[in-house]
Amino acid sequence: MKEKFMFIKGRIRELLQWISVGIYGKECIISKALICALAGESMFILGPPGTAKSLIARRLKSIFKDAKAFEYLMSRFSMPDEIFGPVSIAKLKNEDKYERLVTDYLPDASIVFLDEIWKAGPAIQNSLLTAINERIYKNGLSLIKLPMKVLIAASNELPEQGQGLEALWDRFLIRIVTNSIDDESLFFDMVKANSSSEIMLPDSLLISDDEYFSWQEKITKVAIPNDICIIVSCIRKRLAKESEKDEYQKSDFYISDRRWKKIFHLMQTSAFVNGRSTIDITDCLLMIHCLWNHADHIPIIISCVCRSILWQVDDAIEKVENSLDSIEKVPAAKANTKNGIPKDSFNLVDIFYYELEDYPKGKCLIVASELRHLKPDSDTAGIIFYEEKKKAWIIHVLYFGNPFESVLKRVSSSTKVNLRGVVDGITINGAAYHFVRSDSCTLKMTTNRRSPSQFARSLKDELDEAYIIMKEIEDRFESHSNILNTKEEIELIRHEISQYHNRIDVLGKRIRMKK
Repeated sequence: MKEKFMFIKGRIRELLQWISVGIYGKECIISKALICALAGESMFILGPPGTAKSLIARRLKSIFKDAKAFEYLMSRFSMPDEIFGPVSIAKLKNEDKYERLVTDYLPDASIVFLDEIWKAGPAIQNSLLTAINERIYKNGLSLIKLPMKVLIAASNELPEQGQGLEALWDRFLIRIVTNSIDDESLFFDMVKANSSSEIMLPDSLLISDDEYFSWQEKITKVAIPNDICIIVSCIRKRLAKESEKDEYQKSDFYISDRRWKKIFHLMQTSAFVNGRSTIDITDCLLMIHCLWNHADHIPIIISCVCRSILWQVDDAIEKVENSLDSIEKVPAAKANTKNGIPKDSFNLVDIFYYELEDYPKGKCLIVASELRHLKPDSDTAGIIFYEEKKKAWIIHVLYFGNPFESVLKRVSSSTKVNLRGVVDGITINGAAYHFVRSDSCTLKMTTNRRSPSQFARSLKDELDEAYIIMKEIEDRFESHSNILNTKEEIELIRHEISQYHNRIDVLGKRIRMKK
């Protein structure tokens, strides 16, 4: 089975090379158009005229055996007859049936390209909704199952808000921006090229309908592992957090359940054409082109997706930062004294934890740096579990960036609890507990606290683990094992990794100062 999958990958790589002939600087659009066609999804291209949008759509037709294409430039005066076919006068006259002659029009095409899509009138838009999503067209009293594999729409503008175009906009799973060639060498290669827009692919590469539908069945069986679900969960949380900012509206980052379902299907398709039976992290870059609603927000989406792919690294670095911040605040607590007794200072256990007084099950610790995520007037989710090594119950706050799944990976059994912050302590499921105060202003090291050198080694171990995970992710992308990821897309994840490199270097210097 693996050999068969790898054969498909080699074939798709050759198809990408063929349909890219004579098209310069559009590798990303070409690869995304191909994956859309193989997944049976639709795509929107935002860009000015003369940037090869229609040519890419025509090239897609050439990869399918006996495929038909339909191409149309919309205007405000376009009529449904021009898109879906004229009404049959004979049937209307002789049989009193209102049906269209659909041959050679959109309902008859495998590949559809609609330019200036937002200029279409309501009658055309309503028919497109079911055509794109359900692949059916109602012709009179009968339903036609469309052979359409992909619909590519284009415009030099996004749909205007308040014009009732939201539903149609939501149908385009992949959204991508194109511009004129800005690389000088590529520009002159394009100018000097004599290549024709027409290409003739070898018959051995052409995809028949039988193959195409056979692939669709196999794609649905591609596994979705839990680590991919965690990445998507992180993305959803980050988008929710962005939508809460004052400068944005909730709709700016809204992703419907239907779109999420299709996004997973798109990643399954990516895994399949790359010869895999399971989605992996390299397929996640596709989401960069699926989650934006406004072009201005594309940088936010890129950062959101890349940081979520690196969530384990981000989580580990944040914990080290919080630990260092917490211990560096201790001198300030020493200075804040009254009558020789530190004011509002609590006993730090093992550098990281505050201990609860009179917890009924025994010793109970909460991560000190996580307390800032608790609110006094509303519950915040947390977990509690028993750690045998410390002989104590440990509480974690489930704040944004500290996802429940990441804790579960390290904890075999845990219980969810509701937490609130109160003066000098917390409440657990409504029951209040105070923190154990330090009994001297010097904050002496207790027998269960580590020395500064032990503390530094512990944090360095955390950083080393984060670096190893980051290097593994980086190597996975740098290997170019995913034929759909372009150099420009890999550069996006590479840039994010460089930011984490810088943070790790800074933290390393801070840790060395603690030795």
